[in-house]
Amino acid sequence: MLFLSQMSWSPADPAGVETMLAMVAKEAARQSVRDGDWTLVLLPHSSDIAVEAEAFAAIGKAAAATGLYVAGSALLAPAAGETPATVGFVFDRDGVCALRTGKISPDLVEGYGDTAGLAPQDAAFPVARLPFAQVGVLPGEDILFSHYARALTFAGAELILNPCMERADEFTDKRRMSRYGRATDSCGFVASASPAEVNGVQLPTSTAFYNWEREILSARGGESLVRVDVDFDQLRRKRATPQGSMPAIVRANLYAVGYAKRAAEQELATKPSTRAGWIAEGERRMADHAARVGPKRDSYEEQYDICVIQSVPRLIPLGTNTARDIIMRNLEESLALAGTRANIPSVRLVVFPEFWLTGPGGIGGIQRTVRDMEKMAISAGDPVFEEIGKFARTNNVYVAFQNFEVHEKLPGRVFNSAFLIDDKGELVHTYRKNQCADVWGFLPDTTPGSIFDEYVELFGYDALFPVADTPIGKLANMICFDNMSPEVAFGLRAAGAEVILHSSSEPHGAEGRAPWDNQRRLRAWENAAYVVSAMDGGEHVAEDSDLLTFFRRGHTRIVNYDGTIQGTADGPGPVVLRGHIDLNGLRRQRANPRTNLAIWSDPAAYAKAYAGDVGFPNNLWATDPYENPYLGAKQLRARIDDYTDRGIYVAPESEVGSDRFRTSDQV
Repeated sequence: MLFLSQMSWSPADPAGVETMLAMVAKEAARQSVRDGDWTLVLLPHSSDIAVEAEAFAAIGKAAAATGLYVAGSALLAPAAGETPATVGFVFDRDGVCALRTGKISPDLVEGYGDTAGLAPQDAAFPVARLPFAQVGVLPGEDILFSHYARALTFAGAELILNPCMERADEFTDKRRMSRYGRATDSCGFVASASPAEVNGVQLPTSTAFYNWEREILSARGGESLVRVDVDFDQLRRKRATPQGSMPAIVRANLYAVGYAKRAAEQELATKPSTRAGWIAEGERRMADHAARVGPKRDSYEEQYDICVIQSVPRLIPLGTNTARDIIMRNLEESLALAGTRANIPSVRLVVFPEFWLTGPGGIGGIQRTVRDMEKMAISAGDPVFEEIGKFARTNNVYVAFQNFEVHEKLPGRVFNSAFLIDDKGELVHTYRKNQCADVWGFLPDTTPGSIFDEYVELFGYDALFPVADTPIGKLANMICFDNMSPEVAFGLRAAGAEVILHSSSEPHGAEGRAPWDNQRRLRAWENAAYVVSAMDGGEHVAEDSDLLTFFRRGHTRIVNYDGTIQGTADGPGPVVLRGHIDLNGLRRQRANPRTNLAIWSDPAAYAKAYAGDVGFPNNLWATDPYENPYLGAKQLRARIDDYTDRGIYVAPESEVGSDRFRTSDQV
């Protein structure tokens, strides 16, 4: 069992450590029903300074005396009088140190301090392979950075421990949101422990345990211990199913190219060791980011309104010859809906959902072919662009939308693409979806990663994350499942994006809604960017029917740059959700290095982890564009099996019932 401790402790007090762990051992014995059960206790972060060798000797002795596995973090110095750093640790029940790791990020919650950080190029992301689980540690604010958790997962972590010391501020709940998000990213468990009080000061309740789809439990107040009965076999069964195995789905090697380039460019100065040094480092990083994304315009419309459209499209039947007629009808109906509010002078941006022209999935029927998709695809100069351009000019608005796309340089390839039209009716940029349902074989569209070498040779690496610097801010597109891979929004933010226009189509299901919504808010907060999610609100059961189905129930959302929800369409059906963009507020948050998280993400720490033999490989569809190699999730299954063979995943003890969730090769 796992115990999350809220008791303050000091690494400089060996007797106190042993007394505390003896109390935990006694409680574990009382709770256990089987002899020989394992017990892991996660201690909260301690800000009391001690010499590392002495502290580790005391913790190891106490672990051996009590038979507990012990994890946590503390401020530890190499020797008396030297600069301390936050060090995370795991000791086994024999008192042997099974894991030691340094903290990379600064003390953002505490407001910086005279402490050293782990140089990013020295980050190793170790994992302790204990008899019951594979465990990693991200101390304090390191849990806020998705790439660090991803690197731990690629190293085999099933449970990520986050010893921390929380404070009450406007972002306390966002940091909880991050811990939940890291569990979703890793398709794993995350446990956090924060002291209930320090030196008589009561701290916010932040001790909690998360799995990939929800918060399992949380401390209720100032209790000493929170007990968790962890089912690791449940996690292993989940990872073995293609539908939710996020560490296998992410196109890690695609992102690795950009991270390696950025790491090579990054100034690898010695990490600061004083409060003044950390403040100066934050200013340097903000200046570096500003230089990389290029100069801003002389002026922006810093406040304006937006309209986010939730439409109800008509489906295109499989095998039809009337796809274009249905597309144009959907276009006409959706533009008419948007036109009821887009003509308001303060409205400057309109966002349409994924599949608004073609219906969910693009065409009726489960298995589609590339030939089917070509019937619905558009390219520059298509009448669809002409009609949307006319709408943009008439209403003086920018328009973001999605559709399938073909490109003359890549015959036979159909992309799931998002477009941005300016207020003059011109195409500003095209984004092609990076993370897509192609991995399961459901949708035979091409993603840039599937033909990575050819794609980058034709368009350049930067084309993966296009951002338009417009009079209404720096705008970027992403599509649906991109939301579930933090690397996509991070790439757009690194290119300067301020408003991320998220065209999405999300089926209404009990398992998926909560993590998708948490990730949506997390993408906004961790990148200090607006996330505008336009979603379909249902569909006609046939193109010529007025009967509607609401498997897709809308819930179109506007998320502010601080992760708060500005507004939600609270049900299905056609809706125009109106909201407001405040670029001044966004830029104020980015001007503060304590709230501008993105500048503290260090590619030098994780570029090598992404470049390894991990994630969904590049160039898997570099052959015949009409022969889909992903049918039946074959490639994804191969990666999951490979992870299990290499010990990145652990095979579940029982596979009973798992075939129910497998995609048939005939699907």
